[in-house]
Amino acid sequence: MEGYQNRRFDSDFLTVQKVIASGKLGKVYEVEDNFDYYRAAAVEQSTEYTRLGSFLYGHAVHTMDQVLSYWGTPVSVDYDVRQLLGPNHMADYFDIGMHYPDSLKVSVKSSFFRLNYRPSFVVYGTRGRFLKQETDQQEAMMKKFYMPGPDHPDFGVDRPDQYGTLSYLDDAGQYHEEKVVSEVGGYQKYYEALVDTLENGAAPLVTPEQTITLMTLLEEGAEQIEATL
Repeated sequence: MEGYQNRRFDSDFLTVQKVIASGKLGKVYEVEDNFDYYRAAAVEQSTEYTRLGSFLYGHAVHTMDQVLSYWGTPVSVDYDVRQLLGPNHMADYFDIGMHYPDSLKVSVKSSFFRLNYRPSFVVYGTRGRFLKQETDQQEAMMKKFYMPGPDHPDFGVDRPDQYGTLSYLDDAGQYHEEKVVSEVGGYQKYYEALVDTLENGAAPLVTPEQTITLMTLLEEGAEQIEATL
């Protein structure tokens, strides 16, 4: 499962961390981490359910690892994993609620039937909300063969229209709404950290405990849907 953790360096996820650290949202009590697609044909053409071929295993692994990397192991987890077209099709939907101390809930959600994508991240706090509609741009750029390197200094950099919006009340109760300049993502940072561990003995970016926890949570989600087959 190594390699999925490069999405710890997605720009939207890094920007969320920056916003939370600013304290402007007050106490954060809910986070939505969405990564939607519209790939109806893939589901319609599927003829069976397999655990390793499920949307949960192939896709939730990304966002659940993000959550584990920042918030740690949840106290409890709620699973809603579905086959939207019914039996004899792949699992194509999940909504997983990961619960933490102090009333924090972090949800990871996705579906192959989202024609209009939900925001990539929404963070709710006692003083406001941060909404980031656009996902990290690295994958989209690479699909167009626009690769990182000295010739492309803007690789992975959001345009101003892709910035998230922070709305909050300050200490005096005054309302503010502002765009937040996105952090710059960098998948290469994962691999640089791996090299640093192998060659220099640095502490691993991804701990064995995190990997085992992630595998365990995915297994629990798969068991839930399989119990209904």
